Amino acid sequence: MNLWHYELVTPMGILRAAFDGRGHLRELVLERNDPRKTSPLPPREQREAKHFLDRQLDAYLAGTLRTFNVPVDPKGSPQQIRVWDTVRTIPYGQTCSTSDFAARLGLDEDQVVMALAANPIVILIPGHRVLLPGDGPLSMALRDLEAGLGWRKP
Repeated sequence: MNLWHYELVTPMGILRAAFDGRGHLRELVLERNDPRKTSPLPPREQREAKHFLDRQLDAYLAGTLRTFNVPVDPKGSPQQIRVWDTVRTIPYGQTCSTSDFAARLGLDEDQVVMALAANPIVILIPGHRVLLPGDGPLSMALRDLEAGLGWRKP
């Protein structure tokens, strides 16, 4: 299956997004586009999916969007997908500890940490809502945004 890759310029910095042939988001990461992953001009459906993601990210960072509607299709193990699906149920602006989240899933904390570290779709799969040991500046900035403090680039 072809993946269509895009570079998104956002207040967070450069994000790389990859969509499958159905226009579902497969990956969203904080990094520049890899020239080895470039593809020819994508079909109109994928360009529209990219523009939809752009608008949703802009609204989220402006504090006016709380729930993303972009179709996602992350690839991972069944356990990772279970963690990613469950973390998407944590409401905007709320957080939980790693231990509470792991207990909710009946998993070991290390399993949860590893699954969240492998999250291929940052922000839309809101791993930042689980308070991980050694959380990075992006997670803290996203929690501040959701707490109403506005977006501040880490």
